[in-house]
Amino acid sequence: MRYLIVPVLFGLTSVSWADAPDPALPADWQTQCFGRVQFSMPAHLAWYNQQAQSPAFYKGSQPTPAIWRGNYGRDPLHEDKVLVQIAVSRLATLDYWKRDTSYFKPSRGEAQERVIQKQLDEIKARKVALLSDQSEEADALYSQLREKERALEQAQQHIGKVSTDILWVSEAIENFKEQGRDTAQLEAKLAELLIEDAKFPTDDLFEQEYFVELNRPNALAISGPFDFSAKLWENGRIYTFQFGMQHNKPRSEQASLEPAALDFLARFRARAEHEIPTEPGVCIPFGFIADNGNEPFDFGYRWHPRSTPALLYRIDQPASSELMTHALMRFVPNPYPSRVRIDSFGPQDVAFGYQGGSLVGSQSQRRDPENPDWQPQQSYHLIAETGAHGAVPPVSFEMKVHDIDGEFPPFEQGEAEFKQILDTFRPLPGMVRESADQP
Repeated sequence: MRYLIVPVLFGLTSVSWADAPDPALPADWQTQCFGRVQFSMPAHLAWYNQQAQSPAFYKGSQPTPAIWRGNYGRDPLHEDKVLVQIAVSRLATLDYWKRDTSYFKPSRGEAQERVIQKQLDEIKARKVALLSDQSEEADALYSQLREKERALEQAQQHIGKVSTDILWVSEAIENFKEQGRDTAQLEAKLAELLIEDAKFPTDDLFEQEYFVELNRPNALAISGPFDFSAKLWENGRIYTFQFGMQHNKPRSEQASLEPAALDFLARFRARAEHEIPTEPGVCIPFGFIADNGNEPFDFGYRWHPRSTPALLYRIDQPASSELMTHALMRFVPNPYPSRVRIDSFGPQDVAFGYQGGSLVGSQSQRRDPENPDWQPQQSYHLIAETGAHGAVPPVSFEMKVHDIDGEFPPFEQGEAEFKQILDTFRPLPGMVRESADQP
């Protein structure tokens, strides 16, 4: 993607971050920060605050819905593995956080199931070895193993049910206590379940799972042999952090992952929507991670403005591949010319505030072969990108009409406003100083 825009960038005059003044903005514009940049846009186009809606009714172990997810940092031992996967919830009360975290504990049930699974794996291996033996003794042994396998599978299912029932009954007891209702029957049922649960052994990994004190209110963390998890409730949102959880990657190790996780959590804080931090770091929606300005991350966010839900905005840092993909699409023949007319343009120079960038786009208009005079409103798709500059990674910003039957501004107005937004982009204040300090 960088090959497309670099020649364009050389043709533009670069602006020094430290000397670039904040653009003069109309009174109704708001400033956001994301990744290592900040930008401004009209308040009526600001990212759709889904959290303003009432939280969905909590259902059992279902967590409060997340409105954003992203990846940050590198595992201490594995350069190609993400350190932490982050999720930010919609608005949630402290009670919702308490319900979310009622299931947040070292899982005895999972440890018991692992014991059973190990036995099942051993049986499976023995069964495979017996397939080449056609003797009657082998057939008899195979049947015995199959019966034992069925019993273990039933035990595994039973463990799962007991674990779930313990959680449900425990929650019901808490709810009854809050309502002033008698809990004697529920407590008797819980005692029976705990006796049943004690019949099944746990494995050695379970002994390595424990709660970790974070020394901050409304925060829980669990350290495990290969991962670390934390849940915080701050400023009315639930922040969930999963360390070492990336699939299809080498396992993390507790001895190195736990200190890295605690260091990260010490650098994280919630922030108000329009608060712009002044120290080096990375913005996430409603949060900020202070760092040295060089930690890798992969963030993307998309939203529909409340005022114009037919529009879709998206920001990515590092930049997405959309600009290159869209630029190449102009060379692909339109497969439905009788149904839609597509006009592509770019790449063209565009001001990205602190430096030059590149813009590509397209307009499309529906056609009716039986009514050639029909002229519906043109939809459009605009994508802009600027390359890396110092410690600030490349950024892409996108706007498109995703609902052609909805209401949206005409192309000329949308394009003008889009370019005006692009011109407000600039590094976070802390990143300006970080860049100035670099040789």
